[in-house]
Amino acid sequence: MAHSVRDHRDSPANQLRAALDDAEVAVGQLRPDRVESFLRQLDQLENQFQTLEAGGLNLLGERTRQASLISRLDSQPQLVTKPAAQVGGLAALRKKNLPASGEWWHLDAVEAEQRRRLMRRLFTSLGVIVGVILAVYVALTYIFPPDPNAVLSSGASGQLPDLVARGEWEAADRLIIDTLDQMTVDDLELLIWQSVVAAHLGRQREADDAFAQAQVLAPADRQAVFWSTVGNVRLAAGDLAGATDAANRALAIDPNEGQAYFVLASVAEANGRIAEAIAAFEKAFDLTAESNPQLAVIARVRMGMLMQSGPPMDVVTSTAPAGP
Repeated sequence: MAHSVRDHRDSPANQLRAALDDAEVAVGQLRPDRVESFLRQLDQLENQFQTLEAGGLNLLGERTRQASLISRLDSQPQLVTKPAAQVGGLAALRKKNLPASGEWWHLDAVEAEQRRRLMRRLFTSLGVIVGVILAVYVALTYIFPPDPNAVLSSGASGQLPDLVARGEWEAADRLIIDTLDQMTVDDLELLIWQSVVAAHLGRQREADDAFAQAQVLAPADRQAVFWSTVGNVRLAAGDLAGATDAANRALAIDPNEGQAYFVLASVAEANGRIAEAIAAFEKAFDLTAESNPQLAVIARVRMGMLMQSGPPMDVVTSTAPAGP
């Protein structure tokens, strides 16, 4: 009898289930030194499935578990890409493990597509904001003459996110310089853009000077708004770490700065922290519903899109620091 029980426990089907157990546990705590063996383990699992199913075994329940595991990786590719980046990245691991045809070997492409979708959403949001501003501006031109500086600033600010999204940093740099040359007053947002673009192009001293000029223009009682603006510009330029730092600085000054929560929500969404993104978008909505209804509507729409995309699987954590 003991021999029969042991044979049952060591059956190929039970070995497959045990391997699934291991993979489900490992996926949430992958270390750089484990990521390659984890991906190989997923290959072995698929081979076991195919072998057992070819022998007529019904593995519907196990296939459902496997599909759930892969779905989690697709929704949170950074679970693999982040530790893989510390050992050369998935591209290098694929070369070592050809043919590496399983979709889990290509989660860097999934993550890149998620970032592209986020940027498209962000540009749509920015477009809505710019559209509202332009509509108000057009209405006001029937009463007040247009401010040439405002026209120049608005035009440049509307083009810069698209230019950097396409990687046209030199063109963005020229646009900023030409616009500032034409203006008769300094413009805070354009100076922030200049600091971001100059830093990307390796002109750090120029970047520091532009940022210092922008800080001087920011009123003492509007520092939280200033840092939120910095966060928005850095976010539009793809600098997620810089955007997070700026948003946290804003919240350290004013914990009720709604635009800062919008920035943190966008960063969390880009990094696959869906529950955190939803919570931050909701906070942004609550804080801007009266003071900035346009931003509140965008925050609610983004939150709704995330909630419809599937159940969040990350843990919500506080992002605001204790001090500036």
